[in-house]
Amino acid sequence: MREKSQRILDLLAIGRVSNLPTVWSNGLTGFLVARCFHEAPEDLTREIGLIALLLGSTSCAYLFGTFLNDWKDASFDEQYRPERAIPSGRWSRRAIGSIALVLSILATACLIPLSLSSTIVPLLGTALLISIVCYTVLHKKTPTAIIPMGLCRGLLYPLGFFTAASSSPGLAHSIQPLPIIILIGVGSLVYVAGLTLAARYESGPAGGTIPRLTLRLLLFACLLTHNWWWISGQSGDLGGTSAFLSALPALAVFVLWTARSLSVLRKSVPEFVSRSLAGICLVDLLAFPGITIMLQASNTSVISCPTLLPCLPLSCMVLSLVLQRVAPAT
Repeated sequence: MREKSQRILDLLAIGRVSNLPTVWSNGLTGFLVARCFHEAPEDLTREIGLIALLLGSTSCAYLFGTFLNDWKDASFDEQYRPERAIPSGRWSRRAIGSIALVLSILATACLIPLSLSSTIVPLLGTALLISIVCYTVLHKKTPTAIIPMGLCRGLLYPLGFFTAASSSPGLAHSIQPLPIIILIGVGSLVYVAGLTLAARYESGPAGGTIPRLTLRLLLFACLLTHNWWWISGQSGDLGGTSAFLSALPALAVFVLWTARSLSVLRKSVPEFVSRSLAGICLVDLLAFPGITIMLQASNTSVISCPTLLPCLPLSCMVLSLVLQRVAPAT
């Protein structure tokens, strides 16, 4: 019984399941941005179905990446991490590789119904899976692997956006929201790259070529990209000053959490990484004041109380932190 429990814990650790809520937060943020520009279909069953397919696909894609990573790194782990599932013999490399293959198939299968009404969704899904494979191949070879790793995060937003747009043909062909969703994706890409580089710099040899302050500032780039009513020039339509005041609580929470995470970096790199990964949900939170204001301004929104929407990324963050007690984030 104890051995069986350990094997289950191994699967949770390989899957880095504590990071799944951050994936859901990313996808749902993109989905809600789409709803700011076009109302949801009257059939709520279809809307729920779209969300289920989105979360199913992104979850399977994420788990595919984690299992593929452990399969690829089996030789490295045998030498440096013998306590892990494959080197210890609790799971065979073939079994982990087979699970990764099944997860990639499931991720693709979830996108098939969406491809019937949107050609860009399967293209984004394919780009996501390719980015996962590229990161897996490169991450032990070159620091530039942070690019495909960041893309794995950044692509979740347009994937969520165009999943919602698949039920709104007019939105799928509109260019107005594209700068917004691209900026949000870029902001998250830079955040993930920043936390990775900061952790590597701190745990590597002293005297890195990039100033420590520069690396840490990358974590705060999303303060611009996610507060997109300033970037997109819509502040006048959204109430200008009131929009800024609405953003202050989210800004304060993000800055305080990120500053606190950075304060533990020198003492414990793993703790910094775990806290920063959970903080991805707070990166999404930065966009929610704008989402809330736009949905409140929409008379056709089916969301009865948009002001409660910021609870979504906050709940995902809490769940991520709870799951970190069961399975490590890295």
